[in-house]
Amino acid sequence: MPSTPLTLAALATSAVPGLDVVAVREHSYGGEGSYATAVLTTPDDEVIIRVPRDPAAEVRQSAEMLGLSALTEGARSALPFDVPETLGITRAGDTRAVVSTFLPGGLISVEDLEADALLVQPIAEAVGAIHHLPTSLVHQAGLPMRSADDVRDDATRIVERAAGTGLLPGVVQARWSDALAAARLWDFAPTVIHGSLDAGQLLIADDRIVGVLGWDRFGVGDPAVDLAWLLAADADVFDAVLARYLRGSAGGAAAALRARARFTHELEVARWLLHGVETHDDAVIADAVAMLDRLVDRLNRLDGSEAERPPAPASVTEVVRMLDETPPLPDDPRSETAEYDALDEERVFTSDADFADDGPLVTDPDAADVLSGEPGSEPGGEPGSEPGGGAR
Repeated sequence: MPSTPLTLAALATSAVPGLDVVAVREHSYGGEGSYATAVLTTPDDEVIIRVPRDPAAEVRQSAEMLGLSALTEGARSALPFDVPETLGITRAGDTRAVVSTFLPGGLISVEDLEADALLVQPIAEAVGAIHHLPTSLVHQAGLPMRSADDVRDDATRIVERAAGTGLLPGVVQARWSDALAAARLWDFAPTVIHGSLDAGQLLIADDRIVGVLGWDRFGVGDPAVDLAWLLAADADVFDAVLARYLRGSAGGAAAALRARARFTHELEVARWLLHGVETHDDAVIADAVAMLDRLVDRLNRLDGSEAERPPAPASVTEVVRMLDETPPLPDDPRSETAEYDALDEERVFTSDADFADDGPLVTDPDAADVLSGEPGSEPGGEPGSEPGGGAR
């Protein structure tokens, strides 16, 4: 497979006829080793060429190109940031080389975010802008369109598969099952979503988001998916972004959105466990089990007992409280294997730190009242800065 900058430059001129390359430099693709990458300087601008190193990266690159192609000129003009544009494709041995526009910008670690940071507002605006794109973009492109029931069913299957490994503690399975049983928690309007948003996809300059990468999971689904990554930061950061996000949205249940974001973030442990089991990776399995053990310890401390499972919640309000009681799982990025990246349903869970204390939700009181709960309700039936980043 071609990998030297000069070889990649030659491929780029094949992919984009007439491309005038005056300089070339190596580029790290987000710290991954999944692509051979180089940035090429032309008289007018810079472009980037990527060649997948393995089948998983090739699959992900294909999905990303589909996502980017769905973003029409009108859609791109509605976004407060730049998005890469595919310029050309050519064969590269047994795989392909893809040339696209290079977006300059730095990266920030989610752990470095603070609730009063200037970036909080741009993050909320960026997420909101994506969610306000018309769903027709996704439909016309033939990309995934998941209903609220689809999202819930997918999560249910993940919990069931995790339970089937025999490694999911009963208290955790009960906790997740309680959340899944709360029907009103899943009564939401799907929106256009980025699908794999996190700090590593945001390009930052002057406390602004100047570019967003990684559109391989672009589709329609649960907006909570694009907010869940913020739970790796301090709880106040998530609350601050959510409050600003809700100001720009057409209503919505803040408490339910917050709870689904927590559930989504927490379910990454199950995905990491399943990845380890399916790839027969004992180290990943042990890592996931350790995370689950820490979650159990935290639940037992909150419950004040060593019981196998806490009492079932009496209402959706109790489910929300239950999810809020347990702090988010903080990120500690670890390397991703190519096989795991190829899985459509799984995403790597990147955490290996103790749980931290969490605070109350800070958001629009009117939105929070949506799931305030009523007496006599039936159980479950109630209504990251590092310079030198760039397009990848």
